[in-house]
Amino acid sequence: MAKQSMNEFLQQVGILLYRYLRKRGLAHEDAEDIVQDTCYKFLLHKDGIQSDKVMSWLYRVATNQFYDIKRKEQRHPTTELDEMQWTALTNIPEIQALKNERLKDIRSTLETLSSLHQELLVLKYELGLSYKEISALMSKNENTLKTHVRRAREEFTKRFQEEMDDE
Repeated sequence: MAKQSMNEFLQQVGILLYRYLRKRGLAHEDAEDIVQDTCYKFLLHKDGIQSDKVMSWLYRVATNQFYDIKRKEQRHPTTELDEMQWTALTNIPEIQALKNERLKDIRSTLETLSSLHQELLVLKYELGLSYKEISALMSKNENTLKTHVRRAREEFTKRFQEEMDDE
């Protein structure tokens, strides 16, 4: 019984982490690898993790691995097309192509923000987590997070509008 509930828990966490990593711009394979590695590390170290900090611990491990991959990409940039760009290039209607272009603009603007602001905007608006859930994931005060999310949203809006005006 306990084994089944652990499996269910890891599946739910895996789905949440996978969605978060994909929204942050990782390829499908990289996101799957990080989720698998995070769950494996959790199983190895679960006895040393406080029960009220499990979600925060899992989120932090996955986020750190995400940053590792991004650092490697900066050192060794590739010219490969990601899945979204590839589908946009292969006989997709114009509307879908425009939508993908807008998503690309949003992603590039998002990448200009600090990593904290990027994380907060993805967790709040892409994954739809509540402030309480984000607070538990990041082990931060809920009111402080609300302030950071507001500032991140304002900064994103300002930069996005500047980018659109430049075009």
